[in-house]
Amino acid sequence: MRIIIGLIYFSLMMQTLTAQTPMSLDEAIQYGLENHNRLKLDNLAEKRAQWEITEFKAIGLPKVNASINYQYYFAPPVQPVEDFISPAVYGVLFQEGVVPVRDLGQPETFEFSLFQRNNLTGQVELSTLLFDGSYIYGLKAAKLYKTLVNQQQGTTAYQIKSDIVKAYTAVLIGEKNIDVLNKNLTTLNKSLTDITAIYESGFTESLDVDRIRLSLDNVTVEKENLEKIVEIGYNVLKFQMSYPLDKEIKLTDDLEKMVTLLSVENKMDDQPIDFNQRPEYSSILLGQELNQLNYKRIKAGYLPTARAFVNVQGSLQRNNLFDNNETGWLPTSAAGLAIDFPIFDGRLKRSQLEQVKLDIEQADLQKQDFEMAVQLQVLNAQLGMENAK
Repeated sequence: MRIIIGLIYFSLMMQTLTAQTPMSLDEAIQYGLENHNRLKLDNLAEKRAQWEITEFKAIGLPKVNASINYQYYFAPPVQPVEDFISPAVYGVLFQEGVVPVRDLGQPETFEFSLFQRNNLTGQVELSTLLFDGSYIYGLKAAKLYKTLVNQQQGTTAYQIKSDIVKAYTAVLIGEKNIDVLNKNLTTLNKSLTDITAIYESGFTESLDVDRIRLSLDNVTVEKENLEKIVEIGYNVLKFQMSYPLDKEIKLTDDLEKMVTLLSVENKMDDQPIDFNQRPEYSSILLGQELNQLNYKRIKAGYLPTARAFVNVQGSLQRNNLFDNNETGWLPTSAAGLAIDFPIFDGRLKRSQLEQVKLDIEQADLQKQDFEMAVQLQVLNAQLGMENAK
């Protein structure tokens, strides 16, 4: 029976150990880059940007439209027309001596209509944009926007990697501190045993024993608090990795090894800061370029636009739509060129240009703030590494 219980206990222990997935820092970073939802969202944004470019290109591509229109006139439109036939016929008869001279008086009017009750019209039109300055700059801006979205992936990956490194290191530091506290507890327990024996021999006071016991209690409480903090740190690390929170991981990297990699011997105090190494900086520069293109796009709206078209149309006009003895289809075709000249738009483009100017100025200020923030981070990091050394 004891053997069975032992085997069950051993199997449970093995399941507990095997349930912990070993994870080095590089493996944690790789897992985060492959599974983090922020990068998946960036991938979706990239695909959306590509379709937005396709959508914008469609504005300048040829288009074919077909339409069918049917109308039934309950009361066909009519036009009042004076009776010009009777005077003409009477004049011919008078000249031939058939009828005597007679005053016909005021000519009568009658209703005349060129419309049939049934009107069926079918049309196919091919049209294409020939020139539009706004479209040209807008297409460039759309392609540049796709590049900006691509670079956003680099920014996101950089941030994910930074978050994982911070969380991973925090857990290692916490576990290292727990090891130190365990050693302190061992030392304090031994000291308490020794001082208790000395006290029982009458060579010291009880106050000395109480001091050691108090120190032991304080370190025990500190260790318990630190263990909770480490547990929270593991949850934060798994969150930064997009790792399931209900699964356990075991960190395999050593803190001393990581400290060695973060050597402070190769300082770069005298070298200028390369802002391009930060992916956010490239996004800022692209944002400035987008603002410039947007300004040119709106300004190009003052130029005329040209469009060409060709259409083929047929109309069927009958009193009885299905009577083939009446007139059949009447074809019509035309080709043309349309040019639009913007004259006055109520200062619409003017207000848009002024807004873009403000966007450009705002982007310049944000760039300056970012450069100052990076300089501050570098200086503080150098001081912090000196202090750590």
